[in-house]
Amino acid sequence: MRPLFLILFCILLGLPSTALAGSDYDYQLYKNHENFGIVVFPKENIFKDLNDYLKSIPFEIAESGKAVMRQGSKEENATYMMPLDVQKKHSIEKFIVIQILGDNGMLAGIYDPQWGLTLPSTIYQLETIKKNILKTLNVFRGNNRQRRTLRLPPQNTPKNANFSASGYNIIYR
Repeated sequence: MRPLFLILFCILLGLPSTALAGSDYDYQLYKNHENFGIVVFPKENIFKDLNDYLKSIPFEIAESGKAVMRQGSKEENATYMMPLDVQKKHSIEKFIVIQILGDNGMLAGIYDPQWGLTLPSTIYQLETIKKNILKTLNVFRGNNRQRRTLRLPPQNTPKNANFSASGYNIIYR
C-alpha cells in the first residue's frame, strides 16, 4: 500500500510543472477601450455568434497565442489564459476567461487583482454568457456610472445612444 501512495504522490508533484509549462490551446484576447479583457480558448473553437457579440459590445481582437496555465492573484484557482507578459503589455488588470466546450457550451471565470480568479463550474450557453458579460463589466467599472452598459430593447433607444447592435444599445452616460 505504501509504494502505491509514493507513486501517486510523485505523479501529483509532477503535474503542476507540466501544466505550467504550456498547453496545446491557443487563446484569443479581446480588449476594449477601458482596458478590460476577454480571453477565449481554445481559439479554434470560437464560433461566429460569440465572436460577433464580443465585437459588438465593443471589444477588439488584441492578440492571440499559446495559452498558459496561471493562478489567480491569491493563488486560489488556476486555468488557461494569456501569459502574464501579454496581460501587462495591454495594461489589462481585470478580465473574463471563457473556455469553449462542445455544442456552444462555455465555462466562464473572472480575474480581478483584488478578488483573485473566480471559476464557477456551471456550463453556460451564449445567451447567458451575454447577460453575464454585461453585468461583469459593470462590476469591473464599480462606481463609475459614466461608463455603465445598459441593455435596452431596440425600440427604446434613447437619443444619446452611441452604439446599437442586434437588441443591445450601449449607452455612455
